[in-house]
Amino acid sequence: MTTFQQTSLLLTLFWLVVVAVRFRRSTIVLIGGLVAIGLYPLAAFVSDKVTLGELGLATPNSWWPVIGLAVAWTALMFAYSPLADRLATRAFAKPPTLGSFRAIQESRVKLIAGIVVAWVLGGILEELVFRGIVLKSVESLLTAWLTAPLASAVAVSVAALGAGLIHFYQGPRAMVIITQLSILFGVLFVISGYNLWTVMLCHGLYDTIAFIRFANKKSKYSNLDSDKSLSSGKQTLDTGLTL
Repeated sequence: MTTFQQTSLLLTLFWLVVVAVRFRRSTIVLIGGLVAIGLYPLAAFVSDKVTLGELGLATPNSWWPVIGLAVAWTALMFAYSPLADRLATRAFAKPPTLGSFRAIQESRVKLIAGIVVAWVLGGILEELVFRGIVLKSVESLLTAWLTAPLASAVAVSVAALGAGLIHFYQGPRAMVIITQLSILFGVLFVISGYNLWTVMLCHGLYDTIAFIRFANKKSKYSNLDSDKSLSSGKQTLDTGLTL
């Protein structure tokens, strides 16, 4: 594990502890921490402490395989999402809370703004932190004690748990659903050869489709005025960190 990985992993762990213990519903802590940790790799890159390749951001030889895999994986995630919702529902009866996403149903302008925010916070920063930093750092740490496949599996799970935790403001059911889908993001990162572009694109596409469906009230929990709504069964809305 490099010095950059050690520092960034400790910063992320500290942020997650603060989120979990006291400030899980604080927009400033959630978004501020994500942005700060997401900017740290940029500062490290500028100061030659890390390369784009080490972050998974090396320019691919061809973008077509990246786009193709991202699109195919997005379809796979939507296919799995109903099962993720059913599994989470068995564990938690109370549906997730989605009142903070009411705005994207109010106008097309707000929907577009929401999608842009979702790409930045979810597709880019969340993937950079949890896959580019946490997953790769944990895997690097564990390779000395575990076989490569097992180290990868544990790292994928740890990163997914962290991503799920920052969505706890939506409720425990949403957190379980999001953790499951975050595992799929982690698997994509590994099988793509640790290409973060692929995962960022997949996450952004998933959010875009989900937001559009939610805004047009085509998804399961999109009726926020009903007694059983104010929720997002992640099968239809992966918010990234759109608070």
